[in-house]
Formats: sequence, C-alpha cells, structure tokens
Amino acid sequence: DLKIQRRLKKLLDRLSGEGAVEVYIDGAADRHSQTAGIGGVFYRNGEELATFSEQLPGATNNEAEYQALVHALNLAHQLNIHNLKIYSDSELIVRQINGSYKVKNERMKRYHAQVMKQLSEMYSWSIEHVPRSQNQVADRLSKAGMEQNRQDQRKLHS
Repeated sequence: DLKIQRRLKKLLDRLSGEGAVEVYIDGAADRHSQTAGIGGVFYRNGEELATFSEQLPGATNNEAEYQALVHALNLAHQLNIHNLKIYSDSELIVRQINGSYKVKNERMKRYHAQVMKQLSEMYSWSIEHVPRSQNQVADRLSKAGMEQNRQDQRKLHS
C-alpha cells in the first residue's frame, strides 16, 4: 500500500538522520552590569531556518549557556524539528550533556535535568563543542540580547 510505504519512508528518514537540523547556540553574561543574553541560529543544508536573541536578567555565563540550549530545544519543538545537531562553544555544557562531566552546582543540575528531558523527546540528537570562531552568528545574537538588557537598564536609571 502506497500510504504505508510513505509512512515507512518518513520514519526511515527520521531514524537515519535525513533532514537533520543544525543549531548553533551561545550565552553571554557580564558580571559587572549583571546583564546576560542568549542567541542561536538553526540551519538545514546550510540554509538559515530561524534565529533567536533574548535578554536574561542577571544570569551567570553558564546559566546563559544552558538557557540558550533550553530555548533552542523549545524552539525546535515548536518548529517540529526532531533530528537536531547542536553546536556550542561551551565545553562545560557540552561535556555535561554528553555525560563526561558531572553536574555539581545545584542550579546547573536543574538546567541539566530540563535539557535531558527535552532531548529525550527528540528522535535523534547530538551535541558538539565548536571553537568560538565557528559560532560567530550565535555569539553575535547572544551579545545583541545582552545589549538589549543593558539598554533597558539604562532607561530605568535615567
């Protein structure tokens, strides 16, 4: 039956990683101004699908990195993306998600648990560390989110 063949092909494509989407994520934080931001960009076959850039109130750099990942996974769910290749320049986050580093900080444990739950709902996923030089778009988006935070703070103090 043709319908069954189409369904099987779709399932096979999902399982074989066909159509996997790449997302580059980054978080940025400045302790002095207590501003933080997150950013990310989704690609399929080199074509940009979506971006995000948001401010975070008073997060640490590691919290911002995790928040960027949480946001990317939420957006992937909304976009009906089930095969995801995640790239981050945060070696700590990548190694914690891959299980080679333990998560010791209590706040990080909550983020880690949330991310692992979200990842368990994917058909397939991977996360890799990339040098900052290969993560420039996400870096720029996270800094734009952080800058928005600074501008809002300046308005409050003027």
